[in-house]
Amino acid sequence: MLRKSLLCAASLLFASGCGDDAGSSEDTFRDGLPSKEMMQVKAPKEDGQGLTSSGPSAMFGQGQKSEYYQATVNAAVTVNGGTAWVLTLIEQIVKHPPTTLEENKAVWGPHTDALSPTTWRLTVTKSGDASFSWVLDGKAKVDPDSAFKAVLSGAQTVTVDADGERQRGYGSGELFIDWDAAHGLPDADPKTVGTAEIRYSRLNATAETTVEADFRQVRDEKNPERRMDGDYRYKATSTGGELDFAFRQDIDKDSQRTALERVSIKSRWTATGAGRADVRVSEGDLKAPATFNECWDANFLSTYFQFAADVPLGYGREETACGSFTSAVYSSL
Repeated sequence: MLRKSLLCAASLLFASGCGDDAGSSEDTFRDGLPSKEMMQVKAPKEDGQGLTSSGPSAMFGQGQKSEYYQATVNAAVTVNGGTAWVLTLIEQIVKHPPTTLEENKAVWGPHTDALSPTTWRLTVTKSGDASFSWVLDGKAKVDPDSAFKAVLSGAQTVTVDADGERQRGYGSGELFIDWDAAHGLPDADPKTVGTAEIRYSRLNATAETTVEADFRQVRDEKNPERRMDGDYRYKATSTGGELDFAFRQDIDKDSQRTALERVSIKSRWTATGAGRADVRVSEGDLKAPATFNECWDANFLSTYFQFAADVPLGYGREETACGSFTSAVYSSL
């Protein structure tokens, strides 16, 4: 599939180097590319594609694994899964010398793997001492170069220290993934659809890390025939993290109730892993909004749960079961 083709091509994307004296110039352009650490939402990983965020339910159990801890993990998987293969590909490509190197531009490729029907080209452009943009283009092997189309693109401003030296792995930027554009390529995965725009900031080793991701018209895991949108806002500090996420999905199990509900979740956690999620569900087939609140301990076991709708349900005392998160804070998305 497309992802496998990209990774296979990465190690063979280079027809020529630029001489032994080009190392420092090559590194200049490598500085302008994002790293995994700059975009990672740091929560436990599971495999997944598309929007896998769990919708609310009234299933809960004190002392059992927290349902909304798991929903938070699933949301992190969505963001990490959307970027990990891109960043791995970039890392593999730039381990090699660029094919061409100019004062303000470096190009890797074009290259076609011997067994691939797709040709790839990575271009990194320098627009200032610490400002860069980049694009990965693809086309069918049999097409002319005029058929190249952008599948991945981004821009980054690199952190500069007091001596004016760029700090690789630190800075801020944005990344755009166009899975729909990739469908014009011979080995594209038809199940991977939509777009993702991701904005990130990691200015130094101790600074607050933020990741914002907007997924548009991607595949709905619950209904593969339908597309959906999802917004994610992540913030990590030395004391823990926060993740806001919102999406529209049919959360009813009744086949006669098919309207899409709006779900927004704000999760907060400490460095120990203990945390809290506050959930609001509205619109769709609901007659009135409903809220869910759950806290979990450092072992991710549920210590507090409240479900507020027509008939309140729950367990635990909020002031003693929720650690430092003693009041609800709902997502603003």
